[in-house]
Amino acid sequence: MRNLIFLGLCLAFITLAADAAQARDLVQAAQSAQTLFNRIGIAAISIGITIGGILYALGAAQAGRMLLISGFIGACAVLGAPALISLVSRIFGGGA
Repeated sequence: MRNLIFLGLCLAFITLAADAAQARDLVQAAQSAQTLFNRIGIAAISIGITIGGILYALGAAQAGRMLLISGFIGACAVLGAPALISLVSRIFGGGA
């Protein structure tokens, strides 16, 4: 009977240790993906604003204005969303 209890405790400990390692790896992968998407978003914002400004200066005012406005909306979304999520997380006690 003691051996059965000992084996059960060992199995529970090994399972919990493996789950903690997988959770750590999952958090690192999520942070890496978030960083990648932020970089892509920042590049798209700068390209959109630049092309919009060029088109506006060259006389294609309608298309240039649409690209400029889209670039500014994208900037607010990409750069503001992580800050807003962090703020809400701190308000409700979820983050450091």
